[in-house]
Amino acid sequence: MASPIRIGNTIAGNSILKARAQFPGVQDLTYLDTASRGLMPAEAKLAVDQQVDLHIRGRINKARMFELIERVRTTYSNLIKAHPDEIAFTKNVSEGLNMVASAIPWREGDNVILCPELEHPSNLYPWLHLKKRLGVEVRLLPARVGQVPVDDMIAAIDRKTRIVTCSYVTFAPGLRTDMTRLAEECVARDVMLLVDAAQGVGILDIDMDRVPISAMSVSTQKGLLALYGMGFLYVRNNWAERLHPPFLSRFSVDLGSAHEAAGGSDDYTLMPGARRFEIGNYNFLGAAAVEPGLKIITSLTTKAIEDHVLRLSERLIEGLQVLGLPLFAAQPGKHRAHMVAIGDAIGPQHDATDDPAMQSLYKTFDDNGVRLTIRRGILRVSLHLYNNEEDVDRVIDIAKSWCARPGTAIRP
Repeated sequence: MASPIRIGNTIAGNSILKARAQFPGVQDLTYLDTASRGLMPAEAKLAVDQQVDLHIRGRINKARMFELIERVRTTYSNLIKAHPDEIAFTKNVSEGLNMVASAIPWREGDNVILCPELEHPSNLYPWLHLKKRLGVEVRLLPARVGQVPVDDMIAAIDRKTRIVTCSYVTFAPGLRTDMTRLAEECVARDVMLLVDAAQGVGILDIDMDRVPISAMSVSTQKGLLALYGMGFLYVRNNWAERLHPPFLSRFSVDLGSAHEAAGGSDDYTLMPGARRFEIGNYNFLGAAAVEPGLKIITSLTTKAIEDHVLRLSERLIEGLQVLGLPLFAAQPGKHRAHMVAIGDAIGPQHDATDDPAMQSLYKTFDDNGVRLTIRRGILRVSLHLYNNEEDVDRVIDIAKSWCARPGTAIRP
């Protein structure tokens, strides 16, 4: 078993350990699958139940529902160090990415740059669609040892490049992109950097004051500890003013203090910032569900959460290395995030591996109540604030027992 480690400073460490009690899901499972979906705090159920009860009893107050939306908008904007006007509500990551892709005033010969083997399909099809519809050139670059090829992306930028897009943390193998370098180079070239941060927000310390990302799409069911069906789109104000939403509704248009149902004319002004992308009424239930998780994350701070998960991932990597298990990009560095990839190669499969030993190890974990996933041929262990040393040590102990079985053979 790995040796004890210090969890940040005493105050932050104790707060994180206490926060674990707010997540009933950790009582029944060793839950290491935040990369698929995060556990929800118990308070989220109370918030959702309250909303449903108000509907059942006919006591809905829409003004208070809008107050909820603005509270959540402001809390999320504060979390990533943005302005509330730079945040739009969406239904998921895909919608946010497509909103931006369809709002660019594309010109003949324009191009977009990405690394397809490391992107979720949600960040591939919008660009292939533009290629088919408008003739946009899609420049597909290969990965560099499982990492987003930042230097190659920068080198591929030319005067016709409109967008560079990538994941903050790849969904497999779960490595962090050098976002600061990429963002600064895009700013210098007046190119939009559009980021899929589904695997980073709420867990890593993402700061828009520090890193000049142009636009970023997230969903709430992973690191933000809530439900499917809601997300946030961040668009930096100076970029939002250059975009033209393909769809409009009352909430996209600035009508001042007029009622939401007030009529308009063709002499309208778009809402400031990312608000111009909002179409129709909001997912009020999704907003109620995410608010408790946002409060917990904000109270702990993403800096403390990032420190916590990085220490746990380091502990896990060290323990598995002692056993001789293959680990992807296990060396220390800025590429590390909250995921540990067990396996030595990225494969074409989504949720399986062609390595019988790794499939056997996955089944052993599952049989022993350890929840994780296989993505692109590797076992993906993903951590959040509710995980602790005991979770990590249990994984190491189960792996140790598996390694000791007669006939177990790890592929060289």
